Amino acid sequence: MNSISERIASLRTYMKQQQCTACIIPSEDPHLSEYPPERFKARAYISGFTGSAGTVVVTSNEAGLWTDSRYFLEAENAVTGTEIRLNRVDTPGVLPWHLWISRNVARGSRIGIDTALLTLSDEKRLLDEFEEAGLELVYLDDPFAEIWPDRPELPAEPVYILDVQYAGRSATEKITAIRTAIRETAASAHVVSTLDDIAWILNLRGSDVPFNPVFLAFLVITPGSVELFSDGRHFTAEVGTYLSSLSVTVRPYESFRSFLTTLTGTILLDPEKTSTAVRDALQSCDRIVRRPQPSTAAKAVKCTVELDHVRNAMVRDGVSMVRFLKWLEEQIESGERLTELQVSMTLTGIRKRMPEYVSDSFRSIVGANSHGAIVHYSVTEQSNADLERPGVCLVDSGAQYKDGTTDITRTVPIGSVPDGAAEDFTLVLKAHIALAELVFPRGWSGRDIDAIARRPLWLRRRNYGHGTGHGVGFFLNVHEGPHRIAPTARDYPLEAGMIVSNEPGLYREGRYGIRIENLLAIQNDRSTEFGEFLRFETLTVCPIDRRMIDTSMLTQSERDWINAYHERVREAIAPHLNESERAWLISATARITEEE
Repeated sequence: MNSISERIASLRTYMKQQQCTACIIPSEDPHLSEYPPERFKARAYISGFTGSAGTVVVTSNEAGLWTDSRYFLEAENAVTGTEIRLNRVDTPGVLPWHLWISRNVARGSRIGIDTALLTLSDEKRLLDEFEEAGLELVYLDDPFAEIWPDRPELPAEPVYILDVQYAGRSATEKITAIRTAIRETAASAHVVSTLDDIAWILNLRGSDVPFNPVFLAFLVITPGSVELFSDGRHFTAEVGTYLSSLSVTVRPYESFRSFLTTLTGTILLDPEKTSTAVRDALQSCDRIVRRPQPSTAAKAVKCTVELDHVRNAMVRDGVSMVRFLKWLEEQIESGERLTELQVSMTLTGIRKRMPEYVSDSFRSIVGANSHGAIVHYSVTEQSNADLERPGVCLVDSGAQYKDGTTDITRTVPIGSVPDGAAEDFTLVLKAHIALAELVFPRGWSGRDIDAIARRPLWLRRRNYGHGTGHGVGFFLNVHEGPHRIAPTARDYPLEAGMIVSNEPGLYREGRYGIRIENLLAIQNDRSTEFGEFLRFETLTVCPIDRRMIDTSMLTQSERDWINAYHERVREAIAPHLNESERAWLISATARITEEE
């Protein structure tokens, strides 16, 4: 059953059996992951759209896909020729999917959703809204188990120990801290579903999910026990011994829900990170305490050891990027035919030669010309385009090293710079510098400072449709909460030790995309009579292409910033390069003078 229409027809047959008028298919898996394993990519299966964010709603006679501006072009390509209608989130006239259901489905209808994919917080919002609309929310148990033939099996890749020399804190310390937090809420147990939290707590890493060094598992922590639910094939004898030393009991992955039925007392659950399936399985508990899970906030604030390792990883990644950018520039100047896939594969090949490299941190985005305007473009054999001159190529990439996770975007000219691109690039650079230089009061959130980066673009009546920054894990998921820098970010205070990206952009549909991305560490600045202040430390060390800059648009302060940044890039990277690579770096980081 290969066609989208056949898949939707099969789902509608299932819906009729369940007496549902509509079915909601989110992107997440039972661990509420942004990037799920292949087995759990139900939304991609039913729609053909493979982006990381989106929701499909299927009714008896309609089907819609809702996604944000990062994926508008990709999603449109995916659903063209199908009955699925693309709904562009946050654009005029487009209702959010839940409001669309409330206003377009008849009162008294039953609306189905997989209970394992619905968070407790989303459940409350849906129940309140659907009750007002006269709709009933119906809990389904994995509809795609019945309608997805040849569904991929659950992965069970090897798990390995992340040495404390990298992690900075032992698993014993982390478990002890979580038990303290459990006691403070008067709970007797805490259930953790999110894979990056489990990997962080136990100082383990895996590869069940591409680009994310995690493994499929659930975790239950009580004052006297730690229960890990995961496929036993994950664990070598060494890992088994390590888990025994932590007094961790390993149980079969599929026994998780039945174990939950035996828990009594008060259970701590994070409503944003726990599914209704987990809540419903807790049949014997007395009470549920809804609080943010302690590991998420602790994981976001990197310790000194982690930050020191990340700085080292950034230097190696910067060396890789310099070698790549030198190769790319030389290939373009020679007139060599280049394709997006060739560029992507070359960059990965260069990174693989670096010590501590494990994998890329996401599928590299190499967008030549019009493809660069697709914010999360993913090149395929079918879409693979030449780097046609003159033009612009956007390269967004990163790596997982045992001592840190990287994420960097550079935008380079393909031959001469197209008309208008230098002005757009310079506005994005000014936005990037505005955030990098920011000093701000402790207690402010990413939502509070997002507009600082957008101001240079807004002054020219330009904008971008994605957030300015996301949290980044330590040899973990490249997207990590709870903090973000975005207009819609939660009101979560930024703290010293957090890592966040700085990636303003500008996109001209059909022409090019521009983005400049570095990673930042939040640092304590100083205290004054007006309070305590924080600042950013730029971690990424890699040249920003001077050929794209209209220097007449820069203030003296902005010139000083780019010159100081490039000086630091040279000092960090030059000792690791050969003679020709150093010569290229010196040229790429030459000072911008007042005469330019």
